[in-house]
Amino acid sequence: MAVETCYWPMYEVVDGVYKISYKPANKLPIEEFLRPQKRFKHLFNPGNEWMIKEFQEEVDARWQELLDLERITNQE
Repeated sequence: MAVETCYWPMYEVVDGVYKISYKPANKLPIEEFLRPQKRFKHLFNPGNEWMIKEFQEEVDARWQELLDLERITNQE
C-alpha cells in the first residue's frame, strides 16, 4: 500500500538520472496505507481530518517533485 499511495515510491538514480521504477496506474489516497496500521488510529479520530489532509498534501508534493526530477534529468 505504501507504493500504491506513493508514500514509498520506487525509483533509482544512476549517474544523477532519476527513473521511477513503478508508477501506480490508479494512485490511492494515503488513508489506504494508514488505516490498517493501528499506530495511526489517532489520525482517524473526529477533529483530526486536517492531519490526514496535510499528510496527503505532503505525499503529493513529494511525488510531484520526483516526477519533475525524472522529467528534468531525462532530457537530452
